[in-house]
Amino acid sequence: MNVVDEFKIAPRFASLALGAAQRRRVAQLCEQHSAAVLWDGRSAVPPGSSVIVLDPASPARMQTLVGSLDPQAVVILPFGEHPAFDALKSRLAIHGSIGAEGAAAPHHLWWGGVEPVSVRTGMYSKTGTLFLSSYRSGSIPETRLQRFRSFIDLNGLDGVVERLPSQPLSRGTQKIDFILRQLARADRPVFWVDPAAEIRRHPVLPQSLGCDFAVHRRRSGEIDPAAMFFAPTEPARALLQAWRDLSLGYPDLPEHFLLDQAWILTAAQRQIETAWLPEDYCQTDPALRDGATIAIDRHNPARDLDQLPTSHLLSARRFARQQAPEPHVIMKGIDGARGAITVVVRDVLGRDAAQVSGAVEAIAEAFAADCGGFSKLELVLCGWGDDVEAVMQIEDNGWVLVTDPAERLRPDGFRAPDINRLAMRASHAGQPRWDAPAIAPL
Repeated sequence: MNVVDEFKIAPRFASLALGAAQRRRVAQLCEQHSAAVLWDGRSAVPPGSSVIVLDPASPARMQTLVGSLDPQAVVILPFGEHPAFDALKSRLAIHGSIGAEGAAAPHHLWWGGVEPVSVRTGMYSKTGTLFLSSYRSGSIPETRLQRFRSFIDLNGLDGVVERLPSQPLSRGTQKIDFILRQLARADRPVFWVDPAAEIRRHPVLPQSLGCDFAVHRRRSGEIDPAAMFFAPTEPARALLQAWRDLSLGYPDLPEHFLLDQAWILTAAQRQIETAWLPEDYCQTDPALRDGATIAIDRHNPARDLDQLPTSHLLSARRFARQQAPEPHVIMKGIDGARGAITVVVRDVLGRDAAQVSGAVEAIAEAFAADCGGFSKLELVLCGWGDDVEAVMQIEDNGWVLVTDPAERLRPDGFRAPDINRLAMRASHAGQPRWDAPAIAPL
């Protein structure tokens, strides 16, 4: 078991394509703990450690790792997009994640521990965050609005509560526009809270974490827009804009599903740091409300988390990663006749993490070097045959290239003359885009 020393713990870790924001967070997590180790796949770890895990292990060995963690320990997964780590994630409480951004940062960093994330020690200004809420006329009793305002006033916090107009054409974006407007005016983090919620304690946690975006997920995996924190950063604004665009395009879908999809798109293109708030930030169980930071009325008719059609259950993601056919990396190319290309890395569950991460990095680097006239790259990891088939069934008139984790795309791979033979054009009438030969190993 090696001690972490300025990221020189092992050649493989030192050569990882992690972005600047991702490396800063890893460094901070290591500095905050008494020991920093690279897990060898077998051993227990010292108390209070930050533990970097590069490869998945058997259930018995993962249990050895989890069993040796104390409440202060944190587990760091540089390849958080790999579905082989789902079993480890399921044994831990997620603390945060940072998305991918091009060839320089094609992976999703993930970290968590045996206990939910908690406030870091330090001093915090009560005016460091602007608290927001909004409502439509008649949607909520005045007594509940007064309760929200009273908490803000009694605790010396800054807050804005706004009644939204009732124009039906912009109804899906009014709350998002309100958040964007307040974020621009305040030039400090904003924390939107459902006006039907009861704030029990000063919710300082997101402010203490230094993230771009913080939100709570239900145990079943759905994102919960009853409490959302946005920092005045470019990634957070990009998330809000993506959410707004999707809300305009799909006004009949629930806001939590659209926010989830906006997060997927943003985290595939930017190193957006997301903090995943613990359960007490949206506590709905009356038996547990005494310890809640924010208590939510389970029967609030404005909450639509149980009204999503079965066809959209993909939004319930427990492991804070994209799920095929969703891309975990999206890169822009140039406008051209070829359109977009989806590169599928198949059978990732049957290969070690080094092969998968190497394939991801090679594909992203090749597209960054020469996009070959394609307008966009979408990179999808597929663990099962059904995942690949789901990608093939998408009718977007693009191209699909199927590769294996052991294969490496050449630096000129997207410009190669035979790319038209290797990548299949999308077909119509539901016919699958399937089974082109993969690019040969180097």
